[in-house]
Amino acid sequence: MPAFKFGFCIHGLAAGCKMNPETTPNQFSKEVWQTVNDHAMSALLRKEYCAEESRIEAIRCVHLDEEIEADYGRQIWFFEAAGVDPVGRKHRLYGALDFSVQYGLLEPTRAMLMNEPNHRQRFLQSVVRPTESKVWAAPSTKVWVRLTLASVIILSSIWLLGLAAWLTSI
Repeated sequence: MPAFKFGFCIHGLAAGCKMNPETTPNQFSKEVWQTVNDHAMSALLRKEYCAEESRIEAIRCVHLDEEIEADYGRQIWFFEAAGVDPVGRKHRLYGALDFSVQYGLLEPTRAMLMNEPNHRQRFLQSVVRPTESKVWAAPSTKVWVRLTLASVIILSSIWLLGLAAWLTSI
């Protein structure tokens, strides 16, 4: 079995993480740690790293949204790993796991494996605060939308006037 460190949930690791006023480090059950470890190892195996020689070195929860009655929860975990590729070269890898918490069960939604630790921060930011599409805010888009609406209104008016003229001539 691969070795890994047990730890606490670290809230607020990246800017924008949700923090509750009464935030304290959370202890997770052994089953949660095992599930997260298994998914981290699966991320290594999907990238074809050697299962026997690769290992997960550290795992920590960096974002936690508790499950409430009206919405599912979410947990985002970061991990560090030492991976050995099929040729035998060692790699330092950084991973991120995104879980949905549904009725108390962890459902994996995404797993990412990267060569640089700062890429995980960008992943966390994209999950915690997704950027809104700026296409609709662009001035040129507003102009095209207004022109399209105006042309539809003008063409509809012309068609209705033509229809009314045709009906009155019958």
